[in-house]
Amino acid sequence: MLWLAFFSAFLTLLTPDMRTAIIVFLLIHSFAYAQSPCPRWGNAKEGTLAYALSIKKNRTDIPGNYIKISTVDFLKFPDDSVGDGVAYEMTGGYVVDVKQQGPEVCNCRDQNARDFHIIVVPEPSDAGDKSKYIIVEVTPRVKAMFNWTDDELYSLKNNFVDFYGYKFADLEHRNMSFQSNPGRTTCWRGSINEIHPVTKFVKR
Repeated sequence: MLWLAFFSAFLTLLTPDMRTAIIVFLLIHSFAYAQSPCPRWGNAKEGTLAYALSIKKNRTDIPGNYIKISTVDFLKFPDDSVGDGVAYEMTGGYVVDVKQQGPEVCNCRDQNARDFHIIVVPEPSDAGDKSKYIIVEVTPRVKAMFNWTDDELYSLKNNFVDFYGYKFADLEHRNMSFQSNPGRTTCWRGSINEIHPVTKFVKR
């Protein structure tokens, strides 16, 4: 290639120390480029459902205002994406489980950048009733913005917590929602609607 020949000729005009400095600079630049942050769409292919969902999951803008809603009313939203992006303060929820997800497309399948998956129900007595399970998710991007620790998130379990964030319908899980499949015993969530990403939480 012409540019490579030109570059090689250029290097011969430099002192050994200058050549070394330029080569080291290029190596560092290449490494930094390779380690560039995961884009908002993760590593999903443009035009796919995963691409569209990842863009919603990975938003980092913080709402100025929230609409207050109870967990009971949140569960009543239909299984569709109408209203996605509306910011809610979901109050009165009881956390029955907190776990870190495995690598996902939205996070470029990075082992070190994984969502926290939090299961919320209206009352502690609902802990075994998956038809009342609401999923809220803390993304690695927002977690880093607020310096939330893993221990801080795990400590939410078995507590009443108010969650703030964006309404998001995870359309990929409609087949596992009781709202869409009321007769299916293997469903593991009440609806596909989530608070995702969580932008604030308050333990009560």
